[in-house]
Amino acid sequence: MEGQTSIGDMIRFSWTKSLGILFPFNFKRWLSVLIIVWLAGAGVQGASLNFRTPGKSAKTQPAAGKTAAVSPSAVTSTQAQGSSVVTVASPETPASNNRALPRGSRAVKNPAWSIWLVAGAVCLVLGFMFFSTWLSSRFSFILLDTVTKRNASIREPFREHRELGNSYFKWSLAFLGILVGTLLVLGLVSFMLFGIAKGHTAMIILLGILMGLLVIAFILGMSVTGTAMRDLVLPIMYREKIPAMVALNRFLDANTFAFGKVFQYVLVIFGLGIVASIAQGIVSVVVALCGLIAGGIVVVPGFFLLKALPLLKLPLIILGVLVVIAVILAVIIAIGMVMLPVAIFFRIFALSYLTRLYPDCDLLGLTGDKP
Repeated sequence: MEGQTSIGDMIRFSWTKSLGILFPFNFKRWLSVLIIVWLAGAGVQGASLNFRTPGKSAKTQPAAGKTAAVSPSAVTSTQAQGSSVVTVASPETPASNNRALPRGSRAVKNPAWSIWLVAGAVCLVLGFMFFSTWLSSRFSFILLDTVTKRNASIREPFREHRELGNSYFKWSLAFLGILVGTLLVLGLVSFMLFGIAKGHTAMIILLGILMGLLVIAFILGMSVTGTAMRDLVLPIMYREKIPAMVALNRFLDANTFAFGKVFQYVLVIFGLGIVASIAQGIVSVVVALCGLIAGGIVVVPGFFLLKALPLLKLPLIILGVLVVIAVILAVIIAIGMVMLPVAIFFRIFALSYLTRLYPDCDLLGLTGDKP
């Protein structure tokens, strides 16, 4: 389309705009924006539950050995019957061995406590995931407020965008349900097909390749859909105050919509994300080293003080733990502060690119403020 802003111009515009939003520097305001950015992108990476029941064999074995040493292993009796001698061996007394067995058997045969613990942990993780998704949905619109109005407040926008956030949250749950459900169906179909092709190696390999490509294509398609919804459809919801599905239909019905443009956006974001990840890695290493040095300056004297004054062991240990926690939090906040302009840049770039697909949704004045 003629007259469209180029990708390079969008990148320059987005970076200049992000610096204009954040500067002049004010720590309180930057911290507020950082919290908004974190919560807008909040999520659980994963969780791992691993429960192991300690074995009791090491305890029961010595007990058996002790019983064998105390009790005689055999009792012999002889009885003269002509020239023959009859030897009778009495069996071991099993009473001492039977005492330890029920304890071990109960530990193995009664795992109800571990089942309840796992179920409770799973429910807790799922509940946290639902809560974080709901919170992220609401803060996504607060972040749009921040970049379009330079408004770093939280309380008022949180209430103002309640309906939009809840609508996006419901859409996210439906999207996640479709993703998980489809993957389960594909897994079941694969299992059935592999069962039918059992014994035919070539057919199993072919089915594995086809199903693998199908799963990869599905995941890529869902990734593009989720990215487009988060970056390009949410601004339409925000501007026109409409529910998620209505905004999605309007986005897809736009005369200028083209899948190629959406895919191009995803590719550009992917490339920029690689560069940003490298930069964040370098920043994280540098800031972490600085935090390690600062923590060492505080902790090392405390270690020598602990050696000199053993009576202060407990207070110094508590103080040391608090210092470590404070240093870790300081490192996390410092990394976030340094990378905050980059995070704002990605949000502004998405709003800029949206004008290629939905020209009416120019929230930043890109068409009138070209560099």
